[in-house]
Amino acid sequence: MGYFTIKAKTNLDEMEIGSKIAESDFSILTQNNSFIQMEYHDDEDETPAYDVKPGIWTIQKVMGKLSLVPTSFVKDDILSSFVHTKNITDKIDCFFNKLDVYKKYGIEVPKRGILLYGPAGTGKTTVLNKVAQQYQTDSKTAIVVWTTDKFEAFEIKDFVKSFNYTDGVEKLILIVEDIGGIEIDQTRLRSDSSLLSLLDNQEKTFKIPVLILATTNFPEAFLGNLTNRPQRFDDKIEVGYPDGNQRKELLKFFSKNKDPEEETLSLISSNKCSEFTPAHIKEAIIRSAIYDKELKETISEIIKEIDKYKKAFSKQKSVGMGFSDYE
Repeated sequence: MGYFTIKAKTNLDEMEIGSKIAESDFSILTQNNSFIQMEYHDDEDETPAYDVKPGIWTIQKVMGKLSLVPTSFVKDDILSSFVHTKNITDKIDCFFNKLDVYKKYGIEVPKRGILLYGPAGTGKTTVLNKVAQQYQTDSKTAIVVWTTDKFEAFEIKDFVKSFNYTDGVEKLILIVEDIGGIEIDQTRLRSDSSLLSLLDNQEKTFKIPVLILATTNFPEAFLGNLTNRPQRFDDKIEVGYPDGNQRKELLKFFSKNKDPEEETLSLISSNKCSEFTPAHIKEAIIRSAIYDKELKETISEIIKEIDKYKKAFSKQKSVGMGFSDYE
């Protein structure tokens, strides 16, 4: 058994010649010259409503079905000294505080996308954690985390569409880690149609105002229809490498009670280490401890490794590369 729902209702007298009428499962013309389109639904295809409460939740699969699992992020004091989120939270606050602007322009469900981009290890995930923790205290906001390596866009789209917001939830923040859709050299790969539909809210997936906060390591490799299209990602914010002073502070932090020598601090703050992430700095200290080497020596080793990798990557790119090079 199934049922019909009214998809559209139009007075033909008010339509101009040449107006397009979308396809539907069934349509009728009433006596008062109204054209009604209906859509058939099969009961077996219905996704049961899923209650969503305030807090931070991660999408996981439990007993073969998608569900939301309570999530608490560990505070990362290591990166908090240089990963600043005020610019991002200001934009999110502006969005949620000015929802009337969207309604003024006829947008039924306000939606905005922010894309964080930058090299791996520069603190994008830390930004997500700090933003989530900040809005966790808002009893009207639900934060949902989608890890793209575990679930496809079509699964998430159908799951989010089933959300039934309870306990006063009026706003949704959807965090999307490592969003995809890339182009390599002259070969363009189509972005997932389900992902684009989700971002466009074509199928009314979102029922309440939603802020989509996503991350990527390779914005330059994305198809323009994903990243260079307002209303999919409206704000693009770079999360870059720590500067010289920040690298010095991170080196001191990781060194615990042993202060690095001035010569070592000078090296870590120099342009030679401009592409060091916090992970590189921590590795230099650990490598120094387990191999009984001077810290300056292990930093110099990593400088050479980064340079060697960049040359190898450049060489591969000139002859073409496969997917594994982007993983």
